[in-house]
Amino acid sequence: MADQRLRILICEDDERLATLVTETLAADGRFDVVARATNGDEAIRLAEEHTPDVVLMDIGMPGLDGIDATRAIRARDAAQHVVIYTGSDEYEDIGRADAAGAGGFLHKEALTSPDLPDAIQVLHTNYVSARTDPD
Repeated sequence: MADQRLRILICEDDERLATLVTETLAADGRFDVVARATNGDEAIRLAEEHTPDVVLMDIGMPGLDGIDATRAIRARDAAQHVVIYTGSDEYEDIGRADAAGAGGFLHKEALTSPDLPDAIQVLHTNYVSARTDPD
């Protein structure tokens, strides 16, 4: 399965940032961006429609925010891997993301880093390992 590309849903309302993330992941070769949501309600619908391996979710989405969208996505599919990101330095955001069921957290600055593909790969590998670990 290591040769299988991860299917990614990007949930970001900033067009430039979403394009940058899409291009960074596409250039890496380990990922397929299957869809992009620009608000929380669309994120829920697209997660159900595309069943991505990873939902990369901005915490500050218009309408339904990333926390509530994550909660709704996980309520529909408890196995769905959601990685939340934010530009905030508030520690409470990590707790809120965790309580909503996020399986990872990134600072928004990571999205513009050349290390983003590796970060997503590691987060997903750890998420899958934790779900399949019998302990």
